[in-house]
Amino acid sequence: MQREFRDAVAGLSPTEAVQTICALVNQRMTYVSGSTSVGDDAQTAWDARTGVCQDFTHVTLAALRVIKIPARYVSGYLCPKQDLEVGETATGESHSWVEWWAGHWTGVDPTNLREVGLDHVVVARGRDYDDVPPMKGVYQGRSDSKLSVSVSFTRLM
Repeated sequence: MQREFRDAVAGLSPTEAVQTICALVNQRMTYVSGSTSVGDDAQTAWDARTGVCQDFTHVTLAALRVIKIPARYVSGYLCPKQDLEVGETATGESHSWVEWWAGHWTGVDPTNLREVGLDHVVVARGRDYDDVPPMKGVYQGRSDSKLSVSVSFTRLM
């Protein structure tokens, strides 16, 4: 994996290198729900060429770090529909993406091959999934209780 990404970005600016790596990850991996588990590492996902958003994010992070571009894992929610109509509401989905250092932290979504925008809601940032899983904590209460979360997006203007 290391050599492949290094060769692909040789001579490119950091911005071009990030774009190239995200494109390679997006083109060579297929989004397949349930194909990996939270314990799988970037190499496992890359070798299988399948995964979910956290796998796309981990592979991208690994590649960026190999070429010495500082990058971090972002956990949050994504609006499943771009360009909502005014007044339209959509329920967000748990998601992850990458932020890389370009003189300031810049978000990029390798799973969807686009920049991070208003349809991405940040919950936490860290080194990898283990730092910022979407649900982690301690619960005290009745054992038959259910925990759920919902994030709604509504375009106002």
